[in-house]
Amino acid sequence: MGRRALIVVLLAVPAAALGALGIVVVASATAHQSTAAFGAPTHYVSRHVFAVILAALVAVLFVQLGPQRLLRAAPVVFALTLLAVFAVFAPGVGVHAGGANRWIHVGPFSGDPAPLLTAATALLVAAWAAPAAGAFARGDTEARPRLAIGMSALAVLVFVAEPDFSAAAVTTLVLLAGLAGAGVSARRLVPAAAASALVLALLASRFGYVGHRVSGFLSPQADRRGKGYEVLALARAQASATPRGVGLGHGTARRHLSSPGSDYVFAVVNEEMGRIAAAGVGAAWLAIGAASWLAARSTREPRLRAAALGAGTAAVAPAALHIAVCQGWIPIIGVPMPLLGYDPVAALAAGAELGVVAAVALAARGSREAERA
Repeated sequence: MGRRALIVVLLAVPAAALGALGIVVVASATAHQSTAAFGAPTHYVSRHVFAVILAALVAVLFVQLGPQRLLRAAPVVFALTLLAVFAVFAPGVGVHAGGANRWIHVGPFSGDPAPLLTAATALLVAAWAAPAAGAFARGDTEARPRLAIGMSALAVLVFVAEPDFSAAAVTTLVLLAGLAGAGVSARRLVPAAAASALVLALLASRFGYVGHRVSGFLSPQADRRGKGYEVLALARAQASATPRGVGLGHGTARRHLSSPGSDYVFAVVNEEMGRIAAAGVGAAWLAIGAASWLAARSTREPRLRAAALGAGTAAVAPAALHIAVCQGWIPIIGVPMPLLGYDPVAALAAGAELGVVAAVALAARGSREAERA
């Protein structure tokens, strides 16, 4: 099997498996909530099916367009998605819930536009920062790399203002991954990553609800009326998990968690379908991450390497955070798992990100064949 075929397999097979498994889990986990709210058990799962299909079509479209066209469109795409995120603050459009302005509601559409802006950030960094990465790495003044970093920082600040610190952290990782792909050395990136983590932690500490979540995570028994209740529910689901699970629909987590079909879907899989299925979910995301790394390694062009690593990070990082929450490793932050959990916008963004990685892999193959010719 050639490298191109391997990358496509490592992208397509895990993504298809996650989407198919997600349809089953979302249908089961949201049936009661959907019936109570909309009078039918299929409201959420029908939207999830549509989102997964649309994500697949977007991935195919991005492959057909090719990375060069995508990179040329990056500034426009970034501006549009940034406006969508700003819309969360608009009266009558933005929705305030859970202590944050993270959602928009326009007619039949509602969702969190943050994943789209994170995906657009990966393209913008690749388009503007990578061409002058060598000069930037030496500390020379280059307008576009600094502008790309500035616009990415603006996106992070908007997420902080919502507040949505999971989106802020993921977007920061995407920026750093893109710069790494562009050729910026670890000597510069490691201190930048440490400084970013410190700044985000200090900003998060200024929001009371963040402190409540941290205290609920550290002392869940003392916070049974808050997030500590859900921390304990996750712990019980984790403790009761068996290799093959208790059976779909028979777990306790779905009855005690506020959003079992989105924010905690991995916990539902772990308890009801078993640790083997949960390990398979983790392996699927590891395969997607490996495909992104291989796609970046397959090309010598800095912009394509930056696009592959940035887009791959944008896809994998939310899944990693989701798993960490459900395993009880970090406080609850409310980040859905793309494709597996119910979040149509996250599924659409994941389709775009995987399409970018596949497009880079195929373009890299074509460029190397041209060089040999």
